[in-house]
This record gives sequence, C-alpha cells and structure tokens, in this order.
Amino acid sequence: MRPSLMTKIDNRHGEVFLRRLSWSKVWKLPKTGDGVKVTAIVWRPDSVVLAVGYSSGDVTLVDVESGDIVHTFNPCGEPVTALSWENSIASLNEEAENFLLPELLPQPSKVNSSKLDAGPILEGDKGLKNEELLSLLWIGLKNGLVYGYAFGLFPCCLLKLSELSGMNETIGAVRSICPNGDHSQLCILADLRAGRSEVLLMTVDTPLITYCLKELYGLGVLYRQITGLMDCLISAQKALQEAWEDALVDLESKMVRYDNNDGQSSLSVDLMELLMFGHAGIKLEKFLVTDLTDKGLKRIGQAVELSYSNMQKLLIKHIVCANYQLSHYLTQLCGLAKQEDRFSCLGLQVNLCLSACRAAGSFTAKTAELQQVIDGSIKYLKTFFRWLYVTILRLSDEPIPPELATSTQQDVRFIANFLAKDFETDGQVRLDRIGQYLRNEPLTSIASSKTRPWDMLAEACPTITNFPDSDLFQPRAERSLAQEFTHLEQQVKASFEAIPSAVGQTASLPFMTNLTLDCPSDGLDKIKITSRSINQPKDRCNLIGLTNSATPSSGFYLFEFASEKERKNLTRAAFFSFRRCDNLPPGEYKLSDMQFYNDEIMSILLLTEQNTNSIFLQLSLALLREQLAPIMSRRGPFNSSFQSDLFASSFRVFNDFQATALGLSSSRKVAAIFSAAKRKVRIFDMEVEEEEDVEDEDQDIEDVSDLSQEISKDRGNQKDLSDVDMAVSP
Repeated sequence: MRPSLMTKIDNRHGEVFLRRLSWSKVWKLPKTGDGVKVTAIVWRPDSVVLAVGYSSGDVTLVDVESGDIVHTFNPCGEPVTALSWENSIASLNEEAENFLLPELLPQPSKVNSSKLDAGPILEGDKGLKNEELLSLLWIGLKNGLVYGYAFGLFPCCLLKLSELSGMNETIGAVRSICPNGDHSQLCILADLRAGRSEVLLMTVDTPLITYCLKELYGLGVLYRQITGLMDCLISAQKALQEAWEDALVDLESKMVRYDNNDGQSSLSVDLMELLMFGHAGIKLEKFLVTDLTDKGLKRIGQAVELSYSNMQKLLIKHIVCANYQLSHYLTQLCGLAKQEDRFSCLGLQVNLCLSACRAAGSFTAKTAELQQVIDGSIKYLKTFFRWLYVTILRLSDEPIPPELATSTQQDVRFIANFLAKDFETDGQVRLDRIGQYLRNEPLTSIASSKTRPWDMLAEACPTITNFPDSDLFQPRAERSLAQEFTHLEQQVKASFEAIPSAVGQTASLPFMTNLTLDCPSDGLDKIKITSRSINQPKDRCNLIGLTNSATPSSGFYLFEFASEKERKNLTRAAFFSFRRCDNLPPGEYKLSDMQFYNDEIMSILLLTEQNTNSIFLQLSLALLREQLAPIMSRRGPFNSSFQSDLFASSFRVFNDFQATALGLSSSRKVAAIFSAAKRKVRIFDMEVEEEEDVEDEDQDIEDVSDLSQEISKDRGNQKDLSDVDMAVSP
C-alpha cells in the first residue's frame, strides 16, 4: 500500500494546494492579493514547514499539518525568485544550551481578538517547532540580493551580488541557490541586467557562517522566542483595544448625540448642575428618562463591568506575562552581546541590546500604570452609574431600592471630580482615561507622579537615583502604552538589524562565469534549473543543471562545484545533447523538465519530435560527472567546446501522453508527472519489484482519471492552469 504522501501545487492565480498523492486535498492557501503570483516554493528539510515566495516580495511559512500560516515577512519588497532551505551537517542543540539560559514556562497563547465574549478565547500556539540542526532558508530576489534566514525566521545574512562580483553591470534576478552542507559556500545562478540572454554562475564563500554556527544557532533560538512573544503582545493589545471599545461605545455615542442636538449646552455642565442643585432641565430629563432609561443604563453598566474585567485579564495573563518573558530573553541577548570575542563579529552590539532591555522595562512600567488607571476608572464609573441610575428612577417616579437611596458627601465629591476632570477631553465625551493609553499618540491627560508606579518606587527608594542612567528603565510620563510598545519594537529590531550585513560583508566570490543561452532575454525565467548538494564523506560538491534554452530544449549544462578541502574551488562542466544518446530509440528529442532524483540519478522528461509521446529518462550521475571538464578560468565566459555523450540507465516511454513537468522524492520513492495540458497527473513508485510494475502502472492510470476529474471540479473548467508548479515532499 502506498504511504500517505503529499505534493504541493501552485497556480498562476497565487493559490497553493497541498494534496496527498491519492489527490485528496489537505488544505488550500488562498491568494494574497490581486495580481500576486507564487514565484517559488520550498520544503523545510524535515517537511514540517512549507515556505512560499510571492511576486509581492512576501515569504509565508505554512505549517504542513494544519495549513496555518506560521510567519510572514518581506525581506525588502522585491519579488522573490528563488528559495532554498537546507540543514547544516552538525547538530548544535546541546552545544547552544551551554550559553543559553533554560527556557521559561510556555509562552502565553495568542488571543483571538475577534471573539471576546465572557472571556478571551485563545488560539493554540503556532510557533515553529524546535530544530536540533541549524537550518537556513536562502531567499533570492529579483534585484540580485540573497538573504539568509536561520530557522526561516532570523535574518542572519545579506549578500549583495553586484558588489561581490565587482562588475560594472548590475546582476539581476537570482534563479537558483544551492548551499553546501556546512553553509560555507553557495552556488548561485543569476541573470545579467543588460538585456542579453546571459546568466551568471558563481560560488560565494561565507566562512563566518561556518565559523559561528553555534553562535548563529543560539541567536536564532533567542530570536524565535522574542518574535513569538512580540506577536503575543500585538494580539493581546488588539484584543485590549476591542474590549475597551465594546465597554463604552454605546453610552458615549448617546452622550455625544446629546451635545450635538443644539450645540449650546454641554452634558457635563448640565450633569454638574443636577449634582449640585438637584434640578434637571427639560432636555437633560428627556435624555435620561427617554434615551438612556434605567434598564439601558443597567445593561450598559453590566457590559462595562464585563469589558473592564476582560481588560484586566488581558493585561495580567497575557501582556504582563509575555513582557516578563520578553525581558528574560532580552537579558540573555545582552549577556551574549557582552561576549564580544564570540558575537561582536556578527554585528551584535551591547548598547543596542541594553536599549531593547530598557524599552521592555519602560513598557512594564507603563503596563502597571495602565492597571492603576483601569482600577480607578472602575471606581469612578461604578459611582457615576449608581448616581445616574438613582436619578433616572427619581425622575421616573420609580421606587428606589433602599441600598441605593443614600449617598455620602464623599460620593458627591467623587462624582463632581469625575465630571470636572475625566468626563470630557477636548470637548468630546470620554468617560475614562483608558483609551488614550491604547492610541499611538501622546497622553492627553497625564497621571500624577504620586500615582505612577515607577515614580512611587523611585520616591520610596532614593538610592535608585545613584544608578547610571544606562542601567535604569526610562518610562516617559507623556507616552501611551501603544507608544512604548512601538518604541520597544524599534529597539528589538535594531538589536538584530546589523547582523545580516555584518555576516554578508565577510563573503567572497572566488568563481564566476557567464553563460550565453539560446533564448531571448525575456525568456530566461523559462529555462529549467535543478540543483543538488552532495555531502558524502569522500564526495562533497554542489551540482547545478540547466537547459540551454527555454524548454523544450535540445540539451542541458551540468556544473560541478567541489567543496571538500582537497578540491576546493575546483569547478567542472559539460554540455549534454540528446542527439548523442545511444540507448534511446532513434529520433529527435527535446527536454521538457529535469531534476536530481538522488545523489546517484538525474531524471529527465523528453518529448519526441512529433510531440505525441514522452520519455522518462534516468541518467547515472557518476557517468555524467566522469565527462565533466575543468573550467580553467575563474572569471569570464564559459565556452563548451564539445558535446558529451549520454548513457541512459533506464527509460520509460509514455505513448499518447505529453509530459512536461515532474516532481520527485527519493526518500519516498515516488515520481509525479504532469501532462502538457496540466489536467492530468501520473504518480509512480520508483523502486518496485519487477513483478509488481504492471499492477502498479494500472493503478496509477486509474488514479489519473480521478485526478483529472478532481482538478476540474475544484478549480473549474475555464481556469488557466498553464503556470502550475509541483513538487513532492522530500
């Protein structure tokens, strides 16, 4: 029985489908915007996460099991043209624990801010799973930049190919990236921005990544924790904003309408007169009895109490908890930055990390201040609502409950102070002071220093002023909570900002050659490219294969970049034409697609001259590599002076089936082949017993008819699927 396998498919509409090889749909990732296309897809090495690159420049990480978006980022706004995700050879988990503190309790869950009823409804944590190996996601962009992201999250390298090459011409879109096992070298294929049909093949040495693998692993772990906590804080603040809006929006809207009726009277003035003299004007009496009503006020009071309770829970259980953990990890980051012999070369600066730590402390102080403001607002509003409720009952000649019938002079002074200071702001009704803390602008009403927790601590402990300013939190009295968080975000970003450039500046370009292809300059994106990193003990190299023209083409180039010490920087290459393949039946053949199946086999799809039949060809990499010739010049154009012979290890002819694309998985031992019309898919077991072969083929053909029906049903018969890309999970 075939195991549960999965394949990913994207189309020109910007959608991504994940299906099992039985073609049952697992999930669908919708398009991100009009005109935005999927330009690259790659699996994380353990097949747990899928990275999707878009023409908008966005890169989305998707949890394969659930289809949930784990993380989305945009390196610099340029379209993504290439993705590669590889593990380092060595396991670094235990070594990183030697300089990292133990993790705290699990992070607080993100808050689903759109579903706050009796209490916040929490989502499960969508964080990326921990990895024992340092994996690097390499992202190639249209402007010739290459970014490296540790764990797919932490930006740790930036390569500017135009500057590295030292050429007068600017390098264009990056087509392929192939890192070796320890990430000390990248093999890159990119366009020339000169309107010519030329591509550049280059090797980029990144020695600092290899030298600092442990340090990058530790920084990546911290970055993952810090960004996860920042996401928790963002979602909790959104929920806090919604809870506050739900609390008073009904009552405030009614009171605003009162002020806008004639523009001559103010609600706060009329209420103050009612409080002082016990007399309500006709307009105020009508508003209280008819518009507000005792039942309406009671309902609003219950809603306000519930919303304030939710805000307190959000502050204590989510914002405070997440910020304490964030401070813990930022403190670790400061400790690493002070190990200058290990981390200064990576661009980690002590002063920037300390600034982020102080920003987290200032946010903590402002959170405590907001907690006091919420407590004070609850006291004010309860007393105010009680007085209004009694007043409405008295004006309506309704009996007043005995427990509400009496009020003290302290209550009167309390309400008068509320009406005079807290009821209105800039002529607008504002029943509390909470909202100003949630807006990204300075506070309109600054709390007294006698009530601010940080100032109270400084007053109670005078010796705190003896500490240097660099060691103290620096909360600003005029800043809101949203402003403090924005400042925190900026400082955290600044702590890691210099790392990609610092690592990239140590890179060098030992080899570069340009290759002229037989296609127009605007057709370079139609050439087929495949790459493979071989990391055997006695054979370490990168292989890149590319067609000599837009497919279907007459042959392909194969380049080998050695990376072991004995053959360091040795590059060999050759051109292979299908006119020199003796094992195939006579005829003219064109290459439709090509991929490396494993370290020993390259798989090729061929079309016959009449485009009626297809051939699935397996080539021995050992035989191909024997015919590669060294490239003597480290710079300049590559000229293939001869065509090498091809020896087919095996081939299979598909009659009346035009195959144009394939996806391979050597670990799962399967091949998935698309038809030319992109309406049918054939799936084959690659390594089956001889007697099972016929039975397996029949099963695949039955599956194909089901696949065609499923595609038509899911996507509609009128949709154009001409730009479909497919790959099987590794």
